[in-house]
Amino acid sequence: MSIKNKSKIILFSLIFILIISMVYPTSTVAKIKAQVVLEIDWDLEEAQKPVVPRDEIKELDIVLKFRVVTNDYVGKGVLIGYYDAGAAALININIIETSPWCSAVLNRTRVSFFISEYEEANLKLFMAIDEDAPAYGDGFIKIQAKCPYGSVGILEGFVSEFELTFSPSYLPIIKADLPESNTKRITPQEKAIFPIEIENLGNARTEILFDIDNVPEGWGASISDTVIVDEAKGSKAIAYLRIIPPNELGFHYDEANIRVKMTPVMTENYDEVGYPLFATFTVQNRGSSTSGIELVIFLGIIVLMIIFLTYRYVIKKRKG
Repeated sequence: MSIKNKSKIILFSLIFILIISMVYPTSTVAKIKAQVVLEIDWDLEEAQKPVVPRDEIKELDIVLKFRVVTNDYVGKGVLIGYYDAGAAALININIIETSPWCSAVLNRTRVSFFISEYEEANLKLFMAIDEDAPAYGDGFIKIQAKCPYGSVGILEGFVSEFELTFSPSYLPIIKADLPESNTKRITPQEKAIFPIEIENLGNARTEILFDIDNVPEGWGASISDTVIVDEAKGSKAIAYLRIIPPNELGFHYDEANIRVKMTPVMTENYDEVGYPLFATFTVQNRGSSTSGIELVIFLGIIVLMIIFLTYRYVIKKRKG
């Protein structure tokens, strides 16, 4: 079709719309106003994948679908006239509400659609969630699409709202604090006790599994198998590491470096495991030990008694 013919069609369409607006009463014009249907689609499978708090910026593709529907013959003609004239509707797209621990933005906040039976526009939504988002809880983002009333002739103004739902994943992050440092000097008769304070920086009730490495021969070490910290951010629990040095008879000048491994897991699901923390504790064993001397003394007394009794028996027998 030539540009000249196309211009004629557009001109006649506009004249037709003008005549309809002048000839028909207001009530009739109201009847031929088109109904706008606006829909939003997104990848449900992708949206349902849990979002990692703090460490992930989630990107979702959104399709905005714009349709103008009219069953009225005259309305259909007016719709065609607007389309041929290249008339467009401006739609304002905004995020109006989110979960309190969620931040979300759209790459576009205004979309222009030709007034026609069907148009599409692609947008991107970016979201990030805070570390206190409840693990596998319910999150939401509300999107509002608004077309001002009277912005385009027969197109009625409208406001539509859509809600996108998602879930945060588990964030297994803990912090370990050593209130009494990690180094102690003791005597062979003592034991070193180290408190280990665990703080939950994640978003679910967390159990910490403890393992002890590098225990030298002759030394002993024990710790609670597990401790549990509640879901609330900043929740704490304390475990105690006990280290027992060698205490054989004699002078000791020993030192041990013992490592503790702390692994966070989700209390309700042991398959959700975080990266472990490690802490190394140094114990110096200094001093003399009399451990075992009591047995030596006891055995010595018994030997002396046997010698004494044997001697008396021998002397007595000679005299007899």
